[in-house]
Amino acid sequence: MKNKNLLILSVILFLSISVAKAQSIRVLPISSSQINETAASLLYNRLNQVVSLNGIGSTDNSNRFLMISSVSVLSIEATETVPINYVAEVEISIFIVDNSKKLLMSQEIITRKGVADSETKAVQEAIKSIKGRDPKLKKMITVAKDRILDYYNNECETVMQTINTYLEMEMYDEALNELNAIPQIDANLDCYNNSMNILSKISMEQQQSSNNNIRNSTPDVSWVNE
Repeated sequence: MKNKNLLILSVILFLSISVAKAQSIRVLPISSSQINETAASLLYNRLNQVVSLNGIGSTDNSNRFLMISSVSVLSIEATETVPINYVAEVEISIFIVDNSKKLLMSQEIITRKGVADSETKAVQEAIKSIKGRDPKLKKMITVAKDRILDYYNNECETVMQTINTYLEMEMYDEALNELNAIPQIDANLDCYNNSMNILSKISMEQQQSSNNNIRNSTPDVSWVNE
């Protein structure tokens, strides 16, 4: 029974890791005094949709490549209709960054309007109007994706050296954070294949522990505003 349970755990972890390695961006939840928790959750879900609909997908197994957003409520105006409605205009700034190298990969600023019977709901409606296939956001994703792929095509040897150094120092969380960020393009991508070879040498228990630590961590992105 113990061996059967270990086999099941191994299969589950393999599948989850395979999925994660085909994805490469983590969307960070937003915390802002400008919007409430409901609006923040709406934005988080919308941005995950933007990522998944434009060729990358989202992952919580790595804090290397991140999508960060901020919101400013530009204006809220009451209509002259009866009953009164409110028109909110919001500005959403979106950044995709390499948090390990503290490098901005791409960015976009979009404005949206929403109408509802309260100011709070009007802001939420503005955020709801974000479309997953918005051309500006699609371009932002494409630019970041191309830069990420170029990086691994040109710097794979350096990345592998860094990961092996982490493993020699038993810094498994740091190693998994880097390994899980490497995207899978096709079966011939050397960097991906090398990462899978390294991953196979790390016990399933250690992978599970490190991935849980990564998921539960809050990456420091304070440098973005500097």
